[in-house]
Amino acid sequence: MNAPATGRAVFDLDQAAAAAAAAQEATPFPFTYRGATYEVPPALNWPLQAQALIGRGELADAMVLLLGQATFDQLCAAGMTMGELNVLFEEVGRAAGVGGLPNSPPPAPPGSTAT
Repeated sequence: MNAPATGRAVFDLDQAAAAAAAAQEATPFPFTYRGATYEVPPALNWPLQAQALIGRGELADAMVLLLGQATFDQLCAAGMTMGELNVLFEEVGRAAGVGGLPNSPPPAPPGSTAT
């Protein structure tokens, strides 16, 4: 490890991530749609950009990034709807142990009033 001017050791993210990946069994998420089989890559291997797209609700763009344009086009040609895509991402999240799609924050509690 290199030491910066502060004298503190530099954390090697590449090395730590490789060790963490070796310790976990990241498996793709297989699914069928209209008779064809597809695979979503393991959630831990998704590019950060895919997570950002999902967080913004841009699921179709995230799907292109994860599966590639040709596979996305096949799903569109087969008739996939946004509702079905939502269901798929919910299940992928559950299978990965990270929950489903991000939900809206709960409403703020009403303020107290003196009585």
